[in-house]
Amino acid sequence: MTPATATPVPAPAESFRVAMRRLAAGIVMVTSEVDGEPWGLTVSACCSVSLEPPTILVSVARHTATAAAVSSSASFGVSILGADLLDAARFGSAPGTAKFVRPFCLSAEVVGGRSRSPVVSGCLAHVDATVSNEITAGDHVIYLGAVHNVLCLDEDDDPLVYFGGRYRSLRPGEVGAAAPSEAVDSLLYPHPIPLQFRLSNTPAEKGA
Repeated sequence: MTPATATPVPAPAESFRVAMRRLAAGIVMVTSEVDGEPWGLTVSACCSVSLEPPTILVSVARHTATAAAVSSSASFGVSILGADLLDAARFGSAPGTAKFVRPFCLSAEVVGGRSRSPVVSGCLAHVDATVSNEITAGDHVIYLGAVHNVLCLDEDDDPLVYFGGRYRSLRPGEVGAAAPSEAVDSLLYPHPIPLQFRLSNTPAEKGA
């Protein structure tokens, strides 16, 4: 007689979160455009998938302005952040705030058509991609991107790393600032962004 197979019970979310904090990961900013302006979300869920053809993967929360913008445009950029870009990383991971990142980005004149997506100034490298596949996974969306352009920029900076709930660098003896438990991208607001947040980098008012 074959014993009944029990349905696996999902692990507690908090235990899973704690475990994943122990996996050191590089930090990137996923860039797109909202209302025609550069928008950036800081994430650690990013990796290369294939070299032939070049393919990159990012994962973002489903009900966010970033997910709406990427799905709508079928394109996104990935700026790989170095240790000197801690301020940009903090800005792009602040919960419940508009993430217009023009002050952190290279101008269109400097980029010179080498990327269709916004490029974070001073990043280690930037990858410009078109969405080749979109997969819903729980409360997130996984985007596979066909890579069209790659900019290798700052070779001298150390990478910015997320580990143990903190931003860190590989510089000896240096420990970075605490980071949010998860980069939250305008979870409080529908897409498109309400007028009071357009072209503004100020935090949202309570109750908005």
